[in-house]
Amino acid sequence: MKRHQYALLTVALLSATAFSVFGGWAIVTVDDMPEHFVVGQPTELSFIVRQHAVSPLADLTPRVTLRSGSNSASAAVKAGARRGHYIATLIAPRAGEWTTRIESGFGNAETSMLPTRAIAAGSAAPVISEAERGHRLFYAKGCVTCHVRGGEGTTYSLKIGPELTGRTFPEEAMAKFLKDPSANPMRTIPTGQMRMPQFELKDREIASLVAYINSTRQLSWK
Repeated sequence: MKRHQYALLTVALLSATAFSVFGGWAIVTVDDMPEHFVVGQPTELSFIVRQHAVSPLADLTPRVTLRSGSNSASAAVKAGARRGHYIATLIAPRAGEWTTRIESGFGNAETSMLPTRAIAAGSAAPVISEAERGHRLFYAKGCVTCHVRGGEGTTYSLKIGPELTGRTFPEEAMAKFLKDPSANPMRTIPTGQMRMPQFELKDREIASLVAYINSTRQLSWK
């Protein structure tokens, strides 16, 4: 990989915004976003709330709800084993597309996932592409809180990360960056300024995110 390619990747994905400017913001990151629900069956959704996208916030009272049209359902939420982690038990009461909304309990920090399909027990699980999975993860992992890509993030993004609209990146370099942002060979950024946090992404999640961000068409959920 040539040096200038790493430089372009760093410029695109590292923010030069100081932490102190946004002292009260937080980000919600889902650990494992389910690809579908089964009607009437509980699904555990674990997530973490991080102040400044870094510091886990304990002792919060998050609120998690499912909504499909005029129908809604509240989820029971409990604290997880690790600081800043919480576990919601989701139960979709009927088939359809359900949007999961997480209100963190820290200021106005919240996020809404892209709709997840609920299917009847015994039905075939829906099949989604790698880029579509990455599209979901762009919301579930909190990317949309800091970045804008096309219409994604324009409503409630803090816009503290570089805009990704219309940009593609070398796959290998981007995957390495998402795996460990501090390992990027071009990590030159002034002291006291924000860099991409470490989200402990799995290899499959990284591949999906790379596929989505590098996709040449704007995806929409049906």
